[in-house]
Amino acid sequence: MPESELFDAVDALLASRAPLPPPEERRRLRKAHGLTIEETAAALRVRRATVSGWESGKTEPRPPERDAYARLLEGLAKLYPAALNDSVQDEDTAVPETFTRPATPAPEARSLRTGETSEAAAMNAAEDARSRPVSVPPPATALRPARTTTGTGTSRRPGANKAAPAGTPAQDRGHHFANGPLAVVDVDNDGQVLAYCTGGLVLDVPAKSLPSLVEWTLAEGRLGQPKLSGPGKDADPLLVLTEAALERYGLPVTLTDEERLAGRIPGNHKVVKQLTRADWKLTKRGLGPWARIYRPATGSERACVQLCIPSWNALDSRHWGNAAQLPPADLARVLGVYASRVMTPRGSTAVTGLELMTALHPPTRASEPGADGKRHSE
Repeated sequence: MPESELFDAVDALLASRAPLPPPEERRRLRKAHGLTIEETAAALRVRRATVSGWESGKTEPRPPERDAYARLLEGLAKLYPAALNDSVQDEDTAVPETFTRPATPAPEARSLRTGETSEAAAMNAAEDARSRPVSVPPPATALRPARTTTGTGTSRRPGANKAAPAGTPAQDRGHHFANGPLAVVDVDNDGQVLAYCTGGLVLDVPAKSLPSLVEWTLAEGRLGQPKLSGPGKDADPLLVLTEAALERYGLPVTLTDEERLAGRIPGNHKVVKQLTRADWKLTKRGLGPWARIYRPATGSERACVQLCIPSWNALDSRHWGNAAQLPPADLARVLGVYASRVMTPRGSTAVTGLELMTALHPPTRASEPGADGKRHSE
């Protein structure tokens, strides 16, 4: 073999093993050039979730895509050296001070801006998404570990859905909610179910039915919010189902006039029966625009997932503007901003406002008589 061909083979071998920039730098270079994740994925002939995984550190590229990705990053690094962009904030991590969640949630942390109602907060959140592409990072971003993926989705971590022991510091509880308070569940053109979380994170969802989606959320989704006050409870994860997700899981895209008046689909619907067979329960509201799917608590264990279905008019335009028409990633950002200012939505903005007051000042009850024979509030 000619010497030049040997050198070319060695150069190719070195290039294939050359280290890539860290995930944060990969994202910075893409954004510096004004590229979207979709454009990058199309050029590399991979899925959007794949590029998102490379930029979040969840996965690493493999040949032959790795070589092309490395070439792209190398070219962008020459155009946008890090030293020249130290002052440029990454829109995925740069968050206005009013949106920042403190490490230890306090009552004032989620209070609305002066004179702002929960409806106004919803409208402002939707306006923020239209005027400025700000993403709210999920709780305890600094504590988020690198995750690996398998052919069936994110890796399972034992105890991921267990309630934290009493007295656990807020930052430790936040580790269980590393993917943020909520996710918008959608289906891409390839038929893959995706969960769009706050902060731009996109997760592959292996669930084939609504019961298995609930199971995945509690076992692997790592969604939710730390409680607002000492006596309160951590917020349940919220799943927002798009029209494509409704079709995938056998639910109607819109409600009939009768169902809309009842506020729910019939109790004999096949999906409701699936939940019942899997030992999941629904509240008296049934499976409607805002649904709560749960199992009775066992000790400190709490298994509950909230559902929001925009096409069933869960996001009333009088309070949420055009949020229901936003793409999944933008809708996740809007609801994430609302969650940071108020709390994770649990119904209409009015219902969520009432829930907020209860969460900040949980009701007390008389305890059992103590040694002194007196009762105390708890």
